[in-house]
Amino acid sequence: MNAVLLGFVSGIVTSIIANFMWGRRRRIRLLIADWKAARLKILDFDPTEVDLFVLNRWTFRRSLDRDNVVMKVANRRPAQAWFDQAIWAELRDEFAQTHSGDIAYLVDATVDHRESREGRLFHYTVAACTYPEHLATMEYLKRHPEARSAIRAAMTHGRMMEFVHSAPPSSIKVNVALMTLDNRFLAIQRSSAVDFKRGVWTVGPNETMQLSASERPGGVIEDLFGLSERCLREELNLEPSDYGDMNVSWLGYDAGTAQVKVYSQVKTHLSRREIDRRISDAHSLYEAQTFQWLKFDRRTVNDIISNWETGDSEGRCWSASAPHALQELWRMRAALELPDAL
Repeated sequence: MNAVLLGFVSGIVTSIIANFMWGRRRRIRLLIADWKAARLKILDFDPTEVDLFVLNRWTFRRSLDRDNVVMKVANRRPAQAWFDQAIWAELRDEFAQTHSGDIAYLVDATVDHRESREGRLFHYTVAACTYPEHLATMEYLKRHPEARSAIRAAMTHGRMMEFVHSAPPSSIKVNVALMTLDNRFLAIQRSSAVDFKRGVWTVGPNETMQLSASERPGGVIEDLFGLSERCLREELNLEPSDYGDMNVSWLGYDAGTAQVKVYSQVKTHLSRREIDRRISDAHSLYEAQTFQWLKFDRRTVNDIISNWETGDSEGRCWSASAPHALQELWRMRAALELPDAL
């Protein structure tokens, strides 16, 4: 009898504790996030942990300006040295049945170290490719881990330019972090209508570089700044007059996809409500499931960096590039005139 009574009381107590903990789960998550934020340094995050390897990056004092960029288009592609060409070509032909589009990939670059007259400019060269070729490269790397390992080893051991000069056709993608005057950044959950990363959250919109001049008014081929501006135009319905100077801070590779990744940041003078209204009429609205404005502070940033894959304190799962996008936004906050004490 005593054992039965003890078991009954124990069950009630356990149930009360469980209900209490469930009701306080959000508070507990925030406390854990605060505990981690007090111990982690945002700039200590290593992008190579998510297969991102730097080719060039800029700072507040050594910024990349439009006048410092020289973009060229190669007349022919270099031979790629990382895949079985026949297998890759079969994949390309398969994707060409259902996909199309003219894009570009990186085939050369010269770092603007600013230590000489020639080093004042950032030179880079792209070659034409197609979206099916980009998809074929991603699929090949997905099916052939030995190719991923070879690319990752080259980047890890300082052979980045060797890869650039012999890279398979892929793409150049920009991620633009958007800040408001009240210190919020835009977070976007990707919809089920997109090909990749469905349902995950990103720090601002993303866009792929196009190369066909006929697709843009005036036939102007877009550079990194033009790509960033088109990203905001198509994804958020924002024009350059709606925000300040565009800041481009990082360019490198995703070793898992052979894709060039670019991070940009910008601050808008528009209110969050006005931006929400603009977004509702954006060209690429279908790519987004929902939007949220998150406070840009140490707690939020560290929460996402620490828990991007399993879910932050609000249960949001983020893309693998989100921690790096936030790190770049944090690193370049002086360029956007954001407060130091966050």
